[in-house]
Amino acid sequence: MAARTPSTARNSFRARAIKCDKAVPCSGCSTLGIACSPAGAPLNNSATPQRTTSDEYEQRLSSIQEQLDTIQKALQQVTQPSIPVQPASQPTSTGPTAPPFEGQSSFHHETLVARDAAYSAANTSQNGPLGDYVSAALSSLKNSLYRHHASVGQSGTHSSTLPKEQLLSVDLVVAVVKKVKSQPPFFLVSQSWIDSTRVESLCQAIYFPLNPVPAGSFTLFYGLLFYIIRDYLHAGDHELARYDLPSSLELCENQFLSSLSKPELMVDPTLEKIQSLLLGVTKAQEEFDVQRGWTYLSLAFNMCQSMGLHRRSTLEKDDFSVAEAKRHAFWALYTIDKNISLNIGVTSHFQDHDIDADLFSPSNNPKHRPWDLMGLVIIEFAGIQGRVYDKLYSTSASRETDEQRSIAIQSLSSDLMAVRDKLLAIDVSQGLYADSLHGMAACADFIACSVLTVIYRAQTRPRDTMAISSQCYGSATAALQSHLKCFTYFRGRQTHKQTEYVNWILLYPSFTPFVIVFTHAITTASTADLALLQDTTSSLELIKGLSRGSMHLYTVCEAFVRAAQILVNSQQTLTGLEQHQDGSLFLPTSDGPGNISLPNVPWPDDMIDLSMNQADISMFLNDFIGSNRSLMDILSSDYINEAIQ
Repeated sequence: MAARTPSTARNSFRARAIKCDKAVPCSGCSTLGIACSPAGAPLNNSATPQRTTSDEYEQRLSSIQEQLDTIQKALQQVTQPSIPVQPASQPTSTGPTAPPFEGQSSFHHETLVARDAAYSAANTSQNGPLGDYVSAALSSLKNSLYRHHASVGQSGTHSSTLPKEQLLSVDLVVAVVKKVKSQPPFFLVSQSWIDSTRVESLCQAIYFPLNPVPAGSFTLFYGLLFYIIRDYLHAGDHELARYDLPSSLELCENQFLSSLSKPELMVDPTLEKIQSLLLGVTKAQEEFDVQRGWTYLSLAFNMCQSMGLHRRSTLEKDDFSVAEAKRHAFWALYTIDKNISLNIGVTSHFQDHDIDADLFSPSNNPKHRPWDLMGLVIIEFAGIQGRVYDKLYSTSASRETDEQRSIAIQSLSSDLMAVRDKLLAIDVSQGLYADSLHGMAACADFIACSVLTVIYRAQTRPRDTMAISSQCYGSATAALQSHLKCFTYFRGRQTHKQTEYVNWILLYPSFTPFVIVFTHAITTASTADLALLQDTTSSLELIKGLSRGSMHLYTVCEAFVRAAQILVNSQQTLTGLEQHQDGSLFLPTSDGPGNISLPNVPWPDDMIDLSMNQADISMFLNDFIGSNRSLMDILSSDYINEAIQ
């Protein structure tokens, strides 16, 4: 090996990097591990010991660097999840990265608790090899859990892009988005779970995709555009008049309904899918398709459970805007679920005892805040509807004592009217579409009295002698009178505003008040009751063509009112029901339930086309009073449907 020369020493990068500080030995030579000679002193020509020292230094430096690299990699593994690398040819999954929500009783939750406890024990253990072994085993467990949830989450998360000919034109979508931002349509304002910013980002993701479009986004897109375009079409918006809005509306409706039936919408929950199902429930309600809406609700509820939207702890992990979007969607489904549950007489999907999710925060924008405040009150109202079923109509409620039932009725009726007062106290004057807000407030008495009728209806059980209490009859009468006042408010308005009244006010309760007043009328031969029934039916006739639901409601009520007219005019009353002085109707104890019958009254010649006869009405009354069946359940029975065809 050649001896180090002065030029070699000078050319060494370490020698050049470290300057001499004139000391003997100098700090530079001490650091490099070489012999130091004062300036001008002769160099030692024996370079072998110096070279050996330098080589040892380089080996130590390399060893330190390797240790640093190992530490850095270990830190990265601790601070970042171990994510399997996907091949470049496969698109990155756009589905949910969080594992499905599982409660404290689940095996997965217990596994995570045990894992964390073991990590803590390993970190505090003084036994190095044992701690290393436990850490390695837990790391393997973590990777196994991740791979399991990743494999579950990746299935069905990709959405193939639809052919361009099935998409709306880009010009129309851009124009609609601009319009939404400058003048939001009624649907977006009233359904505050979606806003203009979300509509814009959704359209951008579909028309200018930078990443694969998440599954459910196309369904949500078509559903939202259907309602948005419909609103602008109803309003006769001049800025969009140059586009073929009717054809675009038809395309959106067809694509939306088609997408709702696709299997991929029913698996691998995402917020977009939940919002799509929420729109599906809304569409089904408008078409008076209760069973289809109930099916969509079931699917949406399962997805909410899987994503943990019913729990505060789950949503705390999200950004505020994302968490608020989830809260809005969750509580919108909650309110619909509780209402339909009570109307059709089945238990709700969203059980209050298992929900601790926070309510959404009302907007600070004075134009949107009244809608949010009203939405929060409606959630509270829906909670009462749920309690009405649970405490008065469920199987467990049937086993309660008369005293417990009486206490529940008193509490629920008091809470209901308190919520009604809270809604009326909201200042709606500054809100967008304030006229609709005023209309909703004007209809508060109709909805409150309708539900109050259902509450007081539960004062009677099949084994009891009382059929209809005076409180129940009084609430039913007040409900129909309130409807007539509301109808006066909406009667002179545009057709689509009347449709709003039908879908979201008139069809919201079960219309039990009409049947209560009908029963009272034919039991007591009351001309006042008959007049109220006739006025109500006349109002329904004016709006029967607005929707399938309004037509069905009119057809049923018209059949009953014509039957009531025959019976009241004959001045012959029912057999099996008696009226007490306070207005209550009772079944005589000797007869018991199921013995209500109508007199054999001949139908007038101008009413021979009425298919509903005495036997049909008797069967209906025995179902409604004798068995306490849900009104909507009875009205969907074959004998009723055949009678009103």
